Amino acid sequence: MMIVRLLLAEDNEPLSQMLQKFLAAKGFDVLAAKTGTDAMQILASTDIDLLLLDLRLPGMSGIEILQKLRQSPKWAALPVIIMTGVYKGDKFASAVRRLGVKHYLEKPFTQQALLQAVQSILEEVAARKGPPPLLQQITDIYNNRKSGLLHLAKGPPVSFFKGEPFSFHSRGREEFPSFLVARSKIRAVDKNLIVEYGEDRLFITQAGLLGYHELMEESRLFLAKLLMDALALNAGGEFIEGADDAEVPLIPLSLPSLLYEAAGINATESRTHEFIARYGAHYPARTGLFFRRANLTAMRTEDIELMGRINGERSVNEIIAPCASEKGAAAFVHFLFSLDMIALHGEPAAEAVPDFPQKCLFNRPLEEPAVGEDMSPGFEDLVADVSLNVEMAVGDKSLGAPLSNDEIDFEQTVQRDFAFVKDKNYYELFGLTQGAFNFNALKEAYFTKSRQYSPEKFMELSGSAQETAQEVLSVYAHAYNTLSNVVAKERYDEMLHSDTVGLDGKQDEKLQTKIQFQSGNVFLEMGEFENAEKAFQDAYTLEPENALHCAYLAWAICKNPAHRDSKAAQDKARTLLGKSLMIEKTAEAFAFRGWMLLDEGRDALAEGEFQKALRINPKEMSARKGLDQIQEKRESNRKGLFRKIFG
Repeated sequence: MMIVRLLLAEDNEPLSQMLQKFLAAKGFDVLAAKTGTDAMQILASTDIDLLLLDLRLPGMSGIEILQKLRQSPKWAALPVIIMTGVYKGDKFASAVRRLGVKHYLEKPFTQQALLQAVQSILEEVAARKGPPPLLQQITDIYNNRKSGLLHLAKGPPVSFFKGEPFSFHSRGREEFPSFLVARSKIRAVDKNLIVEYGEDRLFITQAGLLGYHELMEESRLFLAKLLMDALALNAGGEFIEGADDAEVPLIPLSLPSLLYEAAGINATESRTHEFIARYGAHYPARTGLFFRRANLTAMRTEDIELMGRINGERSVNEIIAPCASEKGAAAFVHFLFSLDMIALHGEPAAEAVPDFPQKCLFNRPLEEPAVGEDMSPGFEDLVADVSLNVEMAVGDKSLGAPLSNDEIDFEQTVQRDFAFVKDKNYYELFGLTQGAFNFNALKEAYFTKSRQYSPEKFMELSGSAQETAQEVLSVYAHAYNTLSNVVAKERYDEMLHSDTVGLDGKQDEKLQTKIQFQSGNVFLEMGEFENAEKAFQDAYTLEPENALHCAYLAWAICKNPAHRDSKAAQDKARTLLGKSLMIEKTAEAFAFRGWMLLDEGRDALAEGEFQKALRINPKEMSARKGLDQIQEKRESNRKGLFRKIFG
């Protein structure tokens, strides 16, 4: 795609403004001059495709301008449309034709007459120049979803379906067999056999020379190389629309991805200079197609950062100025322009917005919902979280019958235990003291207390009583885990002071929460993920609305090898992370979610989460490590792809 630049030399200001607006709306880049002198200065400093010339201009008349242009080697062939309100009639029209002017519009003329004259001249110029450059042809095929056969200047014809290349013709041709020989896939004698038989590529598999999947892979690599080499030459071809007898196997390629890579590889100083000279002062703005095509290729980080500076208010020169490589930046902007993802305007312009819901751009998550939007968890998330807790407590059996007297007594026991644990430190829970601590006594006391909370007893409890029993058991379990682990016990003893515990329950609860959270972090550092999960579960139970408690518990569950094959556990981890981010957006939660996505192979989404973490805390090391790993993987894959394509 290329913008046609017009120079409008007209001294009638209202008419000039009207024509500028009309032509700009038709997609032309319009420069204006009020005098003949201004027009000559613009022509001397700017590349112009077509001149719209009023014959009566102040300073230098239109006739004088025409004479000077025809005497200049540079402008002798410049197309010109004459506009006049004074020199009317066939006599004047014949006179200007001798100066190479075919279109002579007498004022007043209609907008349609002007547009027809402009389009007619441009068609004549295109016919004289021959076929357009290959990049322009291919983007036209893609943008207009054409189907047919593209005959390249060099190499076999390429089949397109709705804008995408999906096969090439190799019957009786040597290019593809020679490619296989160069890659040591077949022998030279085999190449001669393939060419001699003149059949579809499928013959190579039928003859036992390559397996079917290997044939498809080699065909895809050849097609990519064929188009990349052709784009580097940028020599035009001939495209014939219509049904095509496509050769099998079919190997569709993503044209946006191919053009993106070609833009980076084929960027040269001359092409970059030409693009900047022509469009540097223009203002790029996103089009509606931008949102349709942004996720069709994986873009490099530096290009995504450049894209973030395009807003319709900055010129091309302003956008590429901060970039390390002006050549690469200009090539990327040209790529976006070629695929109609941006429009280039002569002045700042408004950008389009997506006309459909969109969760990602460049395969990266968009920002989290703004404050004030509904950020509550969905019903399914709540069910998943609650069902997992119920399953841990009562198993997969149904609840029991109405409560008996014994069951009512057990509910009272649960309530008494709950009141007991609220204002006790961990030693007091088991009837021990810090000075006379004994592991055997701890073990005996713990099993005595927990044994009465059997699965059968749980099943007898009502829903609210079950939740209370779970809290009691959780306190006992984490107290036991803390005191039975040397490291955790030392941390607990350091924080345990007689003047801060057992006073009002709340103070003791805060202390226990702090201890368990710090213990969980110690266990994480040691790689003891099961103990870490237990410690964070205790902290979460005591302070369920603390964002970090939710996030770290989710991470411990995710890292615990015991849950590797448990969908319920992984779902719970995701739900907890979602809850954490609803409470408060923390760098840790985004980093943890990034690593979970990375483990699932969803690199682009993971990268977005790591970047969110670093926006909150630039020193978040876990997020930085994640981004480094993604970048290393991406570079490795990219190098591997090009090694395959270019042998």
